[in-house]
Amino acid sequence: MWNDFGEYIVSYCNKINDKYEDSNCKIIEIAIGKFFGVSNYLINCSNCSNINFIATDINPSNKNILFDDIRNPNMDIYRGADLIYSIRPPQEIQPYIENISSEIGADLIVKPLFNEDLNLNLK
Repeated sequence: MWNDFGEYIVSYCNKINDKYEDSNCKIIEIAIGKFFGVSNYLINCSNCSNINFIATDINPSNKNILFDDIRNPNMDIYRGADLIYSIRPPQEIQPYIENISSEIGADLIVKPLFNEDLNLNLK
């Protein structure tokens, strides 16, 4: 499942690269926690040289994850992002993720837990 999601993101970035030649695709995972299935796929895939991947969390579990409190976000991290995604974020932070995405004009994917509803103001 997660490799399929990673492949979708690579395909998404390839479409951007086709549309805007020689452009990088900035992808940000918010609230990564300790699940690295998708991020490892993006970091290690052989045809992902056009992807600039950034992971954020309020409690980074390693040096490659940027600290950010999305309730008071550092918008410099997110500016220029093409796609923001979050896997199983708690419902209470989903509106903050949506606000960041909306403010910078990035596409957004939120994958909630299987038994949770999205807490987004979808337009």
